[in-house]
Amino acid sequence: MEFKIKLSNIVNFTINKAIQIFGIIIIVFSIIFMLSLISYSPNDPNFIFPNEKEINNLIGIKGSILSDFFFQSIGLVSVLIPLTFIFVGINIFSQKKITVIIECFF
Repeated sequence: MEFKIKLSNIVNFTINKAIQIFGIIIIVFSIIFMLSLISYSPNDPNFIFPNEKEINNLIGIKGSILSDFFFQSIGLVSVLIPLTFIFVGINIFSQKKITVIIECFF
């Protein structure tokens, strides 16, 4: 019986740490996404006009393409997307619940 309790505690601990790592990963990717949006320049190459120009985006060509896509499709509201995911990642990290993502989308 004692072995089952220890095994259950180890499994719960591992699941909680995996959820916390997932929250940290969401925070890191949303910060990278925010950096690409902040350093957006209309003169950077994008997926429509892939020129051999100098890239001013901090993330590089991928950040330039990503930020151009979001600014062209959504507009300035796209800055709120990484902010939302930063707060979602913080909530996942602190509450240790993966269902926060589902609650965020609804």
